[in-house]
Parts: sequence; C-alpha cells; structure tokens
Amino acid sequence: MTINERRQAVMNKELEICLERVVSRSDGSRLWPELYFAQPMGFRALTLNLAVPNRPGPAPVLVYIHGGGWMFGHPNVQHPNLAAMNIFDALHAEGYAVARISYRLSGEGRFPMQLHDCKAAIRYLRKNAALFGIDERRIAVLGESAGGHLAMLLGLETPPEFEGTVGVEGYSSRVHAVIDWYGITNFRSLDAQRLANSPFVHDAADSASTHLLGGAISARPEAARDASPLTWVSKNAAPCLIQHGTGDIVVPPGQGDEYFAALGAAGVPAEIMRIEGADHCFVGADTRPIADKVISFLNGHLQAAGGMAGGA
Repeated sequence: MTINERRQAVMNKELEICLERVVSRSDGSRLWPELYFAQPMGFRALTLNLAVPNRPGPAPVLVYIHGGGWMFGHPNVQHPNLAAMNIFDALHAEGYAVARISYRLSGEGRFPMQLHDCKAAIRYLRKNAALFGIDERRIAVLGESAGGHLAMLLGLETPPEFEGTVGVEGYSSRVHAVIDWYGITNFRSLDAQRLANSPFVHDAADSASTHLLGGAISARPEAARDASPLTWVSKNAAPCLIQHGTGDIVVPPGQGDEYFAALGAAGVPAEIMRIEGADHCFVGADTRPIADKVISFLNGHLQAAGGMAGGA
C-alpha cells in the first residue's frame, strides 16, 4: 500500500467515526462539530464543522473562511461585531447548510498553502455531499479579511499549482458564488490606497502580508502578484458580492473598488456594498442590512447554480 493509499484509508476511517458524532438538534437539524477533511503530512489535521438544516432535499452550502491576517484565528471564533450579526443563524433559517473551515496559518507555511487547504475543504464537501444531505451544485463561500482574500481566489480560475494535493483529490473545488468581506485583492496597491489615519504599513518587515508571502511585498513582487485575486480575474469568475467599510484602516476600501471594477470589465456578475464610515469587521455600522444583502445575493445566485448539471 502506498503512502497516499494509507492516508486515504485513514481518512475513510476518520469519516466513519465523525459521521457517528452527529448532533441532532431540537429543530431537526444536524451538526457535525468536527469533521477531518485533510491531514497534510507533517502538519496538524484540518477540520471543519457542518450544520445542515432540516429541510427536504439537498441543502445549498455556505462555506465560511475566518480572518486573522492568515496568522491566527479559528472557524468558531468571530469578532464580537460579526458574532452579533448572527449571520449563520439567519442562513440556517433560510435553508442553508453552513460549513466553517480551518486552514494552515502563515506561521505554518507561506502562500499558496492556505488556498490548498480551502480547496481541499470544498473537494471534501463535494465528495461527501450525499452523506451530509448537501447540494454539490450550490456551494458558495464567504470569507472575512484574510478569509475574504482566500474566498475570492476560490471563485477564480487559478494555476494548477494552486489546487494542492492535500485531502480529497479528483473532485472539483469550484464554487458558485463568493462573498468578500474586506479582503485584500491586490497586494501591490495596498499601501498606495491606505487611508490617512491608518497605522498599518503592509510592506513592512513584520506585516501580515510579509508573513504570508515569505517576504515584503516590494521584495517579492512575483509572489505578491500571484497571491492577488486581481491577477486572476477572467470572464469565468464566480459571481461576487463585495462588502467593505469606507473607514477600514486595516484593508483600505480601495481594494474592494479595484476588484469590483476588474470584475465588471471582465463581464462577471458583481455587486459592491460600501458601508459608509465602517471600519474593519464593520465596526461602527448597522450590520443588519449587511446580513440581509448576503442572503438576497445567495438566494439569487445559488438558485441559478442549482440548475447546472453535475456541479463540477
């Protein structure tokens, strides 16, 4: 038995064990609190949790990617301002399954390792869709900050080396809709777009971007180019909703504007919601309209995706 065959056998056994740990909730929905979707050799196991509503037929899926500057963070922990939105409860009430995924952080390796892990999670969900009662033809992704950057990349046609070989192979990592909450879209324009009151210099030696890329943006221009979603925009990109505060001192709002313009030029269905005065994590804003827009966007685009054969 080869190493890959042994690894697959272990993953199959882990899936059996995890399936047995399902929690049946009072509303008839099901929660798998810890599913192992990949075990990169030499690294910690990667997990996701999955909540599936009690509705007839396979549920559309929203995959959530946490923020934290690619340096820290956890799928079950949100900034208090985001937690107060109750976006996952709202999606659940609308009939969406929600998967919150983990990925390796920049202290564990540089880009594109993080994207490899996110793609592995999508492939895992697609392979096991029938087991979980989810619809492989209707998978959307929402990411915030660092997670927004990764979510946008999931919605694009990127080079083969961005796919990775961790976890499940042989299935598509395609997603059908993307929601970006204040993610970086172009590393090379970050500091030029920085708001006047921002203390964050992204080209600094100790910045989050530097840790992700393995060097400062100016010192690694090709890496910065390759890691920028803007680089890979084409007519085949998934529909995208961008939500970004105009007062964001961490990731300048110009990042969202630049990406929205590029998507429009490529003919990609895209919307932008500029939240006036809001800082990073939508601090200072009424988040109810933000959540409402997420749901209306998903309802519009995943209904259309449901008519596509195969979900490849």
